[in-house]
Amino acid sequence: MCHKIITMQAIVSITSQGQVTIPKEMRDVFGITGSTKALARRVGKQIIIEPQTDFFSLAGSLGGEVKLSDEELRQARDQFSKKWSRKQN
Repeated sequence: MCHKIITMQAIVSITSQGQVTIPKEMRDVFGITGSTKALARRVGKQIIIEPQTDFFSLAGSLGGEVKLSDEELRQARDQFSKKWSRKQN
């Protein structure tokens, strides 16, 4: 099976506070129409930014010291998901 790789690139500015504007053409390709969350990760000398469409796509992306039971985690996800959906509108 042959896969076609589509590449896009653009020069962007990074503000003194680390903010980057994603060019409109790229936002259109990824369906980014308003505020959204993204996962930023370092791979060698690159910064990879992956838009996340919902709370659950972020699951497991961040490590931490907080340990919750299954029930506590379920409740936390429910609460966060409700608050997240209100901010997206």
